[in-house]
Amino acid sequence: MASEGIIGLDLGGTFLKYALGTPEGELLYKSKKPSHGKESRDVIFNVIFQAIDECLAQASKQKIEVAAVGCGTPGAVDFDRGKLRGNTPNLADWGNADIRTRIVKRYNLPTWVDNDANVMTLAESHCGAAAGYKTVIALTLGTGIGGGIMIDSQIYRGTHYAGAELGHITIQHDGRQCNCGGRGCIEQYASAPAMVRHYMEKTASATQVADTTINTEIIFARAAQGETAAIKTIDETCAYLGAALASIVNIFNPEIIVIGGGVAEAGEDFLGKIYNELKSRAMEPALRDLKLVPATLGNDAGMVGAIILAATMNSKDR
Repeated sequence: MASEGIIGLDLGGTFLKYALGTPEGELLYKSKKPSHGKESRDVIFNVIFQAIDECLAQASKQKIEVAAVGCGTPGAVDFDRGKLRGNTPNLADWGNADIRTRIVKRYNLPTWVDNDANVMTLAESHCGAAAGYKTVIALTLGTGIGGGIMIDSQIYRGTHYAGAELGHITIQHDGRQCNCGGRGCIEQYASAPAMVRHYMEKTASATQVADTTINTEIIFARAAQGETAAIKTIDETCAYLGAALASIVNIFNPEIIVIGGGVAEAGEDFLGKIYNELKSRAMEPALRDLKLVPATLGNDAGMVGAIILAATMNSKDR
């Protein structure tokens, strides 16, 4: 009898990462392709179909029967329908994409779709840094800031599937304009582009041309070498994140906060500074036994979470 497998898809503006795994989230095969996020919806779906075909071929080789497909995508997702609600900034023609219908129509496989940060939260809660915890906050720090909330072991999605937009907590009421339409969002102060902007403001004179080669890795490396501007940039970023997380902690009183994404891979000193700022602002009862930890699944989190999502929902439907 063939063993059971799940296909997990992690769609981003640059790449589609995909995997064949066990229902427990162990990856048996994984790969990635350019997602062609700036092209048409049909082009993106063709990339998804190629990835599923590849996983099905691998399943056949390994004598695995594929039971379901899971997919994480940017944007607000109508979880019950498996369809995007509204637009996604990094996937120009992906707004309102009916992901579940297109995949089911082609493959006749049960398919589940969720926001990519929710999927990451699922992964870290089931087999990552937050395994065993029931109330979890997850934050991804990269080009943007994404968030996931788990309450009593259930992902919180909001009334219209638009909850947990933790990157859009206002930390300055008259602050920078944000892509979401608001002002002063934490994403405008602590994302990777924000760090670069703050660093450039400290190092570039009015006559200098902006150095487009600067990224967060360079900033952290220069801070390690003792450069004042880099150290100040990192300290400011940690202060912004600590302030935002203090509000989150006061509202949700989580057991654990997991921070992932490229910026968060800076190490324990970075997380320690965030925690110190958080501790100085949050209410004492909400801080008791609170853990702030780095994500452990790295680039696999989206694929693992998509697999866990599909496996869990598929077993409920049986």
